[in-house]
Amino acid sequence: MNQDDFLKQVTSKLDGMAQQHKGKAVVMNRVLEEIQDTKESRFAFLKMSGFALAAAIAGIVVLPNIATHDEPQTQVVSTPKLSPQMVEDLEMLMVLGEDKVPHGS
Repeated sequence: MNQDDFLKQVTSKLDGMAQQHKGKAVVMNRVLEEIQDTKESRFAFLKMSGFALAAAIAGIVVLPNIATHDEPQTQVVSTPKLSPQMVEDLEMLMVLGEDKVPHGS
C-alpha cells in the first residue's frame, strides 16, 4: 500500500465519521467563531497599503501623460533589404539546423 492509498483510506474514514457526528453543526460554528475572532496581522495591512500606494503613484505618472498626448505620432519602421546572396545564406543556415531533410538540395 503506497502513501496515496493510505491517505485516501484515512480521509475517507474521517469523512464518514464527520458525516455521522452528532454535534457537527456545533463544531462547525465553534470553528467559524475561532476563525472570525483571530486578529488580522499588520503585515497584511502593510501589503495592501503598499499596493495602494503603488497604484496611486502609477496613476499620477500615467494619467497626465495620457491627458497631454493629444495628437497621435506616426512611427516609421524601416527594414533593410536583403541581397539575394544573404537570402540564400539564410536558407542554407535554416537547412543546416534540420535533422531530416525533406527536400532535394
